Amino acid sequence: MLRPTHLTLRLLKLPTRSSLAAAHGVPAESFRMLTVVGLHVDNDLSQVAGWGECSALNEPGYTTEWAEGAFDMMRSGGPIDPATAPMASAALEMAMLDAELKQAGQSLSDRLGTTGLSSTAGAVVGLAPLPTMLDEIEGLAAQGYGRIKIKIAPGRIVVPMQAVRSAFPELELHVDANGSLHDRDMASLLRLSDLGVRVVEQPFASTDLQAAARLVADTDLAVAADEAVQSPRDVDTLVAGRAATAVVVKPSKLGGLHKALDVLDRIQVAGMHAIIGGMLESGLGRHVLAALAPLPAFTLTGDLSPAGRWLDGDPFHDIFMRDGMIAAPTQPGIAGEPSASLLDRYTVSDATIDASHMEHLA
Repeated sequence: MLRPTHLTLRLLKLPTRSSLAAAHGVPAESFRMLTVVGLHVDNDLSQVAGWGECSALNEPGYTTEWAEGAFDMMRSGGPIDPATAPMASAALEMAMLDAELKQAGQSLSDRLGTTGLSSTAGAVVGLAPLPTMLDEIEGLAAQGYGRIKIKIAPGRIVVPMQAVRSAFPELELHVDANGSLHDRDMASLLRLSDLGVRVVEQPFASTDLQAAARLVADTDLAVAADEAVQSPRDVDTLVAGRAATAVVVKPSKLGGLHKALDVLDRIQVAGMHAIIGGMLESGLGRHVLAALAPLPAFTLTGDLSPAGRWLDGDPFHDIFMRDGMIAAPTQPGIAGEPSASLLDRYTVSDATIDASHMEHLA
């Protein structure tokens, strides 16, 4: 059993090459704030045993956690409640897991049983003027992405999707409303099936299970829950209300890999689809998704793409797409060792805290 002695916290400011505007209202910016955790198992602070990522976004809104807030909370050295700070908790779990895997000479894919397997890559396109959106999709299709998920919002549902389907008749299309739609948008959503849209993600507010249940009953679209699932118990609530036929599984948002696997088990028992989802992670977090995505419960293509799609600088090794597929990573640990020089370049705040008293890390 590893016994952590210290944690090294870094608040990173990573440059981005593209933004992802969505209906949840969190501003799209030209940088990605990100808190990462280095775990030490002896008093030599130059040796990091494991790395973890807190994938909270730049500002609160999509969730109550945000990057700088998570950094400040962890820097305090106090206990972290997974119920109120799941992404900070996920970062600590990831760092411990990375250290354990490296010590055992195992990859995360080895641990999950996905070594040698691959998953179909999927890209996400944000809210944008239609010509801009079509140009971006054309570029993504040329790169080999066979599934595109498009952000939608009230008044921006049918017309954009008609244009996309007309221009790209062969692409698998999903849409994501980030909970922004209402009953008055139901007729527009029902038209998406005729356009060959496969999945509509979080069409209504996470609390509006009645509207979601009506959509499930009236369409053959896969109706996927994202914001509505914050814990494994939420899957049971959706099943009881017949309010979804699919669930987006985001390990960082759920509180880490163990919670994600619990959610995945419940999805399988319910006979629902699972979709891998992301939080604009660095290469570190993307390695977790790439190792997890080949599990057989993931029956619909998710948001699995290299971090380099949006990051213009990243201290962690990225995953790679080849012929539209992304292989489960094979290096010991989660993502190998980051670039020390890039970590220093992008760090805007750092702290070292004593972890010997943190019982939840032992």
